[in-house]
Amino acid sequence: MNTLWSLLDWILPAVRLSDDLEDPYTLTDGFSVHLTPSTAPLPRIRGHQGPQDPRRDWTRDRERDDRARATVTEQERTRDRQRILTLERENTSLYQRVTALENDLQSARQSLATYTLISAPVPPPNPPSQPALSRDTLGLRTSYDSLFSSYSVMHRALQERSEEVASLKSFLSKTDEWSGAQLIQAVRDLNAEIVQLAASVAEEFASSLDRRVDLTRPSDRDLVSSALGPAMTNLLASRDHAGDPTLVQFAIQAWQVCCVGRVLDSFCFGLPTEVDQFLTNIFERMHRAEPQPTTSRWRALTYMHARALLPCPSQIQGQTQGTVSVPFQSLNETNLRGLLAILALSGCTDSRGVHREPLRARFGNALGRIGERAERIAAAMKEGVMSGVFEIMWGGGKSASIGKKDKESERWFDWSTMENVYAGHGSERCKVLCTVEFGLMCARRVGWSNEPGDGEGHGTVVEAKGMNGHVNGQTNGHAVTNGVRSEGMLSRNLLMKPKVLLESVADIL
Repeated sequence: MNTLWSLLDWILPAVRLSDDLEDPYTLTDGFSVHLTPSTAPLPRIRGHQGPQDPRRDWTRDRERDDRARATVTEQERTRDRQRILTLERENTSLYQRVTALENDLQSARQSLATYTLISAPVPPPNPPSQPALSRDTLGLRTSYDSLFSSYSVMHRALQERSEEVASLKSFLSKTDEWSGAQLIQAVRDLNAEIVQLAASVAEEFASSLDRRVDLTRPSDRDLVSSALGPAMTNLLASRDHAGDPTLVQFAIQAWQVCCVGRVLDSFCFGLPTEVDQFLTNIFERMHRAEPQPTTSRWRALTYMHARALLPCPSQIQGQTQGTVSVPFQSLNETNLRGLLAILALSGCTDSRGVHREPLRARFGNALGRIGERAERIAAAMKEGVMSGVFEIMWGGGKSASIGKKDKESERWFDWSTMENVYAGHGSERCKVLCTVEFGLMCARRVGWSNEPGDGEGHGTVVEAKGMNGHVNGQTNGHAVTNGVRSEGMLSRNLLMKPKVLLESVADIL
């Protein structure tokens, strides 16, 4: 029997009933576990699982619940902080809006009070039923009326000045659409086009130049003599060019320079001669008496509108030569007629060189390109430059005769204003035959004269060093004519020398 109880005591743990709530080993079912010395570690029976410790499970469950409650609490605290921050921002925004509304309300009250005070009708000085206004109110009213009247006057004056400045802005602008370098390059391209045409014509008919055959007409010499000069015309008509047509080429270049120079020298090519000369005289007078931008803008506007009034091919019946204006069509015909005269004087026997239509079919496009290029350069100089006045330099041009009274046939070579085609060959102490390439000069206002005029012109020489390293001085000044006094000085800067052919070429060729 004792053996049985010992076996049971060994197998089953000792338990007891307990109502002690403070016992840490009390289980939820009212029982508690009590380890006795007899139940201290005993060997387990194989295949039998020992009892689990309930304290460990209880502790683990309590820790898991604490962590869950802590997580929920932290999330709630985070949401509360976010709500607090949102409420603080909304509160700040509402406070700012309330402040702004209070300021607007205060301003509105002040404006309303001022408007009420100003717009209130002024009672009569001593109305029988109304008290007299105070002296301060009357003074305020008077001051307001005075200030408002001054403001109205100043506002009208400002509007007038603004309109005046806007209207004068275009006449005071010095902005150039074309620079000096661009114009120099354009003139060089024009010279290259002329040289190419002259070389092509001379080479085309070199084999047919025979001095024994004379197909010239009396009008041929008269036509080209004014452009080439008597000396060059005699050389062209007397020498045999079959072996070397160089003189023929130079004669064609000189003829092209003369034809194109008329376009570049005129105020607006195509106008009647008297009108063109009158406008040129007006411009030259303004250039000496008025500011440079005003003078340039006047010329640009006058040139633009005068050019728009020139007859177009569509306005003439039977005209079918494209979009070239009538003056330039006439120029091309004159140019072609001059080529025929030069070839005839040179002894050309080829039928293509003595008849107009074959020559037009062969070189008409080249002549048209030269005319178009000259028209673009003329428009650029007259409409695209406000800071100065550019002038083409050539033997028969107006700029070549400034300060000189001699004719082209009597002009001597001047190294400071000309460039010899055969520089270094032959003598340069001789006269000029003709101009074969254009040059370019720029004239600008350099100041105003404060000296009183005495009825006579007082010349002032203004010297400026050009791009070619030489000094070109020209005379200008102020004078009193017909009661109108012109003042100021012009600085003439030679940017590009014209190339000329000298009489010594007869000894070189």
